[in-house]
Formats: sequence, C-alpha cells, structure tokens
Amino acid sequence: MQNRIKKTLIEIAGPENYTEKLIDLISYSYDASTYDNRPDCILWGTSTEQVSQILGLANRERIPVVPRGAGTGLCGNAVPAEGGIVLDLSRMNKILNISIPDRLVVAQPGVVYDNLQSALEPHGFFYPPDPASGKVCTLGGNVATNAGGLKGAKYGTTRHYVLGLEVVLANGDVMRVGARTMKSSSGYDLTRLFVGSEGTLGVVTEITLKIAPKPPEVATALATFDRLEDAGHAVTMIMHSDVTPSALELLDSIITDFRSNNFQ
Repeated sequence: MQNRIKKTLIEIAGPENYTEKLIDLISYSYDASTYDNRPDCILWGTSTEQVSQILGLANRERIPVVPRGAGTGLCGNAVPAEGGIVLDLSRMNKILNISIPDRLVVAQPGVVYDNLQSALEPHGFFYPPDPASGKVCTLGGNVATNAGGLKGAKYGTTRHYVLGLEVVLANGDVMRVGARTMKSSSGYDLTRLFVGSEGTLGVVTEITLKIAPKPPEVATALATFDRLEDAGHAVTMIMHSDVTPSALELLDSIITDFRSNNFQ
C-alpha cells in the first residue's frame, strides 16, 4: 500500500485504529472457514462518518475493503481474498435504544448477539433468531449473512426482524432504508436486499431490530423410535399440528452411540 494512502487512512481512523503488524495481518487472514489470505492493513471502524471516509478513499484508489464482525462465518466472506483493507466493526458495539412500547431495539453492528439478549432479559423480551455462534457473533455479521439457527422453523431468520438499516455504500455515501415501525409497505424493500448481501452492497453501521416478548413457559421433550423413518414421520406430524416447536433435532443411532461412548 502506498505511503500516502496509508497516511490518509491513519488520519481518518486514528493510529489506534490502524495496524499493519504481521501478527495482526495473520489473525485477520482467515475466519471460521477453510480459506485464508492476508490483507494489507486492518482498520477498526468507530463511527458512520469514519466508515464513510474510509470507503470513499478506498473507492477512489480502487482498494478492496472487506467488512468483518467476529469472524465466525463458515463461507469465507470475511477473508480478504484480494488483500486490501479489512474493516473490523467490533468496536461499534453500543446498544443505542431499547424501546419496549415499540418492540424494537437500535444497535451498532459490533454488538455481540448474547449481549443484546442480556440487555433485553430484564424487560422480559428477546431477539428470536438463534445463531449457533451467539456467544461471540455480532449483529452486523448476522445481518450480512441473514443468520438463523435451530429456531428458524418457528421464528424465521434475521431477515424477518430487521426493520431498518443505516448503510455506507461503496463510494462513501450514507443511506437509510426501512423504518422504525412494524409495518412499512411503501416503495422498494431495500432493507431485505441488504440483509444477506455479505457486505457486497454496503457496510451496515446501524441496525433497527424487531424484538418479541419471551414465552411464559419453555419445555423440552424427548422421544425414541425404533426406526429412523418413524422419527421423520413424527417430525412431519408435529409440523402439521397447531403447535410449532422452537427447535426439533433428530439424532440417529450413530450420533447417540458416539455421544454415549465419548461422554461417559
């Protein structure tokens, strides 16, 4: 990377939010997938204005930018395949507003999923999507990948809960899509276009999410079957009933035998 570009990036982000140390470049060269490639530098985003300036400069200089959350993705989308800049948004980690009467929360992309759930707990509310990496993954990453989880059959995926977004486009322009209301049916649904776009359409810097009251009761049931086909038929019958479970997991004899032999 040219020195003049490096100098400008440091001026925009601040020296504390820029690194090109080898140990950092290696750390940011991979995610939870099997892919890896080193970036030229890492920047930590701290505000929408700063992200806008970084993307504007990168656009003018034709430098690839890869936004990153916690790096828990399994598809390699946080890997800088062509080098350039990795833009880490984990320091934009504030919950900006919890509005129980409106059943919504406004948060920055670096908020960890489990931290949001902890903040909602005292209010008797929760955020329904349940990604497997919830202890470490960020809301920005959830939006970028349209994260779901085991409860998807009952509650759906991230796309069903994103009401609005603030997004910085590739040229640095900032736009808002969606609304702070449960119903917004006018015009193009740009919000759903951005959800699941893997950072290819823009960098999300603020998220408005729909939340729900926690169920008053939770129960878990276990059933055993002599034949795998019978278990599959039971799943079909359950999904045809008037009760939709939050999660269903089918374990065959190979899995149960492995667990019993290795966790005794």
